[in-house]
Amino acid sequence: MTGLSRGLRGRTAMVTGGAQGIGAAVAERLCAEGCRVVILDISADAGRDTIARLHRQGHSAHLAVGNVTDTAAVDAAFAGVPASWATPTLLVNLAAGFVFKGVEATAADWHAALDPTIIGLSHVTRAFVAGLPERNADAAIVNMASISAHIAQEGYLTYNTGKAAVLGFTRCMAQDLAPRGIRVNSVSPGTVWNASNERFHREVLGLDRAAAEAAPEHGGRFLLRRFADPAEVAAPIAFLLSSEASFITGTDLPIDGGYLAV
Repeated sequence: MTGLSRGLRGRTAMVTGGAQGIGAAVAERLCAEGCRVVILDISADAGRDTIARLHRQGHSAHLAVGNVTDTAAVDAAFAGVPASWATPTLLVNLAAGFVFKGVEATAADWHAALDPTIIGLSHVTRAFVAGLPERNADAAIVNMASISAHIAQEGYLTYNTGKAAVLGFTRCMAQDLAPRGIRVNSVSPGTVWNASNERFHREVLGLDRAAAEAAPEHGGRFLLRRFADPAEVAAPIAFLLSSEASFITGTDLPIDGGYLAV
């Protein structure tokens, strides 16, 4: 069904923010590709639910509960990888701060937006790299950016700045880690119909999915005239981690239904 197992089967992947939404879809996809997956997430309840579902499907999955901004929690997550598993050589950085403020943003708003998105990203990446050999690591990292990293949006100053920083982080880290055999890329999804977006559209805008996708100012902004499902983001991430993408590093892959083309 998946067909990307070359270079993935039997490997260990760390997925931050993997308890729900896109993260849970990534964890499930990587498990389906034959990976053992560690989910690092701040939500214990959501994490346990996702791990239980993966176990019911016969997959190998492990939960580490913690905040990516906490270096001790990050170190504990890597130290807690089951002893029978291989050292993690795949990393997906999805944890982020979701703060949508403009010029009125306070210092607290900026910390809430950037600390998980950038500081946490750096903590996890550093801990991941520390466990890899100095040469020929055969490892891959995918960071979560957004179409918001590429455009201006009113009232999104905090969020868009953080996601734009992810692009810079990805390019610089790709250059720094290439001599060690570690590829680093990012993805930029458009709107994904996950639980939080569904709640926003229904409760704030009064729109179900069909109505939201039909609206010119929402789904109509995408060439494909719809939103993505989480699995449609997970699949390109799995590709970038696989050896099928062995000559791709330092780049960003839009998963945006054509949003950035217009």
